[in-house]
Amino acid sequence: MAAVDAAAPEPVEVLISRAAGAVAAEARAMMGGTYGRRIVVLAGRGNNGNDGRVAAEILSRSGVRATVFDVGEVPDELPQCDLVLDAAFGTGFRGTWEPPALGGAPVLAVDIPSGISGLTGQACGSPWRAVRTVTFAALKPGLLQGDGPDFAGEVVLADIGLDTSSARVHLVEDADVAAWVPARRRDDHKWRHAVWVVAGSPGMEGAGWLCAHSAGRGGAGYVRASSPGVERPDAPREAVGFAVPETGWGDSVLRDASRFGAVVCGPGLDRGTGLREDLESVVAAGAPVVLDADALTVFSDDPDAL
Repeated sequence: MAAVDAAAPEPVEVLISRAAGAVAAEARAMMGGTYGRRIVVLAGRGNNGNDGRVAAEILSRSGVRATVFDVGEVPDELPQCDLVLDAAFGTGFRGTWEPPALGGAPVLAVDIPSGISGLTGQACGSPWRAVRTVTFAALKPGLLQGDGPDFAGEVVLADIGLDTSSARVHLVEDADVAAWVPARRRDDHKWRHAVWVVAGSPGMEGAGWLCAHSAGRGGAGYVRASSPGVERPDAPREAVGFAVPETGWGDSVLRDASRFGAVVCGPGLDRGTGLREDLESVVAAGAPVVLDADALTVFSDDPDAL
């Protein structure tokens, strides 16, 4: 984001004005209006602090009584107010943050709650827990991982005109996953979207049945469920139980894998003798294969074998 900011063609004052406008709009919404409302702003030295100061000016023109404290001059306890605007530190924060007592007022954070690492989400010190965070241009990793989600509250993404097309990290959302699902043809039948789940072992069938159930929920037209060594698989009623031997089951899958759109191997498998060879047979079958849990563990010492 620092590189994106630096490459922006607009003057920094323009970007601060846009960001402050977005913050002021969220503050109005959180306070349920402006006239007679009181807001306390903690403002740092950088652009994050300037966003808070300009937001305070915008709100003051609408009737809000705004009190702005510089970070180095914050009292031990904040005055009573309807909202606290946390603009003390941004994504580049280093060190620890021990803010004053809130007094029960809700917190609106600017870009990221102060004291939260923008990269890892680690809480440094005793940051405030924001009810809402207004972040600009793109989500920051620290809002999505570590302690970040617990301290950020509801995250509002504000577009302030920055070009984020150079981003190398992206968040997978529901719409992205939905786009991966291929469209069904009018003449489709169950075998065109069949999944074979090989998971579980005697006494450990549960994970495999959960996987088989999920495959059906995910849209598979036919689900075959096998647990090596279980003679009569008690599969979910949406799936078809299919017995395979305790060892050497890879050959059974290999013979029939071409009929399936995907083969899933992993949860609850017995990592005993022959598992790696069976999995190598399945991978060589040519059908799309998903490996999980124990199926990954047996390759952990030689991942290049896959």
